[in-house]
Amino acid sequence: MQSRVKSLCCQLVLVCTPVVAFAADVKLHGARRSKNPSKIYAQFQTPNALTDCDVEYPTTAPPCAAAAVSPPWSVVVYDSAGNPTADPVTAARDEIGYLQANGVVTLTLLNPIPADFSRVDVTYTKPKAPYATIPGTSAPAKHLITAAKTKDDSDVYISGTFAPGEGTSPSYTIDSKGKFVIRSFGKTGATTVSATGDVNTDNKKTADPDSFHWAIPLQYVSPKPYTLQWSTVGMELDKKGNAVNIVSAPSATASLSHLFTEFDPKANLSKLIATVGLDLTAGVEFGDNLRNDFAVVNKSTRGEGPFFRGLGGATAYLVVPNVWHLSKVAVTSSYVARIPTSDELFLETRHVKNPVPLLTSQTRQYVQNSVSFMFTDYLGFQVKHQYGCLPPAFKFVDNSGSIGLVLAFKETGAPK
Repeated sequence: MQSRVKSLCCQLVLVCTPVVAFAADVKLHGARRSKNPSKIYAQFQTPNALTDCDVEYPTTAPPCAAAAVSPPWSVVVYDSAGNPTADPVTAARDEIGYLQANGVVTLTLLNPIPADFSRVDVTYTKPKAPYATIPGTSAPAKHLITAAKTKDDSDVYISGTFAPGEGTSPSYTIDSKGKFVIRSFGKTGATTVSATGDVNTDNKKTADPDSFHWAIPLQYVSPKPYTLQWSTVGMELDKKGNAVNIVSAPSATASLSHLFTEFDPKANLSKLIATVGLDLTAGVEFGDNLRNDFAVVNKSTRGEGPFFRGLGGATAYLVVPNVWHLSKVAVTSSYVARIPTSDELFLETRHVKNPVPLLTSQTRQYVQNSVSFMFTDYLGFQVKHQYGCLPPAFKFVDNSGSIGLVLAFKETGAPK
């Protein structure tokens, strides 16, 4: 009887031992290219507890409960310029067999991998999402600048109009921003300190709108789709300096986007059709009103003092490349709401000949819609609509429209 018990225990140990080994998190040991440019070999660390039902697509093995709806694999190919493109997996097979012991899966791609790729990322998309990288045959090209999707996404953005006048000075409008990166932190440069400036005004005596702003922002760009930014110190002022604020503004932005692609049989690859996205921002603005010549009467030059605002905003965009013989067409709509907790200056322009200065705590809203027709990735002309008000004077803009040139791009930070 004792010998039978010992034999049974030994059998249990033998059976249970590999199960414990298999229970560890699944990891990819690596990936490599095949001689066929449309195939990749992905290899899991062994031993593992995977079955063909877990890794194959389409799933045809009899023990599998049902055929897989989509492949549990993601392959992203980076071209010689470092631009990523998802390459759909059309088939995944355990061709060698004994997956637990050898861990090799053959992936067939929709598009062949180009000869001058800079890298390929292979991800097993089930829990823990292990991935491996195939190093490329060429390093990504380094570019000083790259295209920007929206004004908020740009490091340099210049938009405006100019009209000469006979017997009078020319008229112009300016809606521009600039950013200079002072320093980057970390190996990936995900955290930066910058100097920025924004101008939104024109040459009329009563500029409409009328907002100047500079700041020293600290920004962290997460690997996940969000950024954290803090405009540590900055200044808001109107064109003549009649209203001046010192302001600090921490905020967070979540970004959502989707790429629409289609397969081009002539080129034998997937092409980008359009990009849609939505950026959602929430934060606060606080500081001190140093000067308010619009509303302060019989006081010293001191303004209204400390202020605190809630901040919320959203920017939606659609970018369609290579359409109508243009580099791209970009449609952007942005909304910002500032919610003061105390009375602040507001210049009412509706139904009055001259702006009326008010001190109120009403919500300050600003909407900007634009359609940009870009001759290149950086230069084009733009149709723009504005409504609402901007700090510090918060002069109300009642449905202003303009057509003019636009220049927009952002730094890549590649060469330093």
